[in-house]
Amino acid sequence: MQLSDDFKSALRHFVYYYTNGTLPYVIGDDNLLKGIDYREMLKDEASLVEMAYTIFINNITMDATGKVLNHTHAMKRAAQLIRAVCCEEGEEYTVVPGFEEWETRLY
Repeated sequence: MQLSDDFKSALRHFVYYYTNGTLPYVIGDDNLLKGIDYREMLKDEASLVEMAYTIFINNITMDATGKVLNHTHAMKRAAQLIRAVCCEEGEEYTVVPGFEEWETRLY
């Protein structure tokens, strides 16, 4: 089985939004990443970036034809991880709902 074109498109868009810094504008939550330069903060944190991609991919849901059903939700869950790890000193952010084991499972 091959990945669907719709999934490939969803992944490509997530990568695009993440790398050019526009993820905050496409996740349906204007405040989640507001004012956070996550690209700068995570540039030396490959394992955290890997986990953001993992959460995005593990949250994708597709129908029987391979059409992605929840692209924005998957991006927002990844953004929640980014927000949680890009806190300023003394600042706290709690992911709600918390990540479940299947969301963070690496394959």
